[in-house]
Amino acid sequence: MVADNDVAMTVFTWHMTALVVVIGAFGALGGHLGDVATGSWWATRPLWIVLPGLVLAVMVAAFNRFERPRTPTAR
Repeated sequence: MVADNDVAMTVFTWHMTALVVVIGAFGALGGHLGDVATGSWWATRPLWIVLPGLVLAVMVAAFNRFERPRTPTAR
């Protein structure tokens, strides 16, 4: 549980950005999100959890070093 708290602010800060990146990429590729909960719409819901999660994991890896406190340097 404590290890999760190391990245809590990074995840909170960047989770919507990751979703917007995936939606933007999907739209740029000609995709349509849909607004009716059909069977195919429900079938794509796991992708809408996994893909932003992967983008968020990359963002957490990139920005996590800024969230960690600096260790004092020996002089």
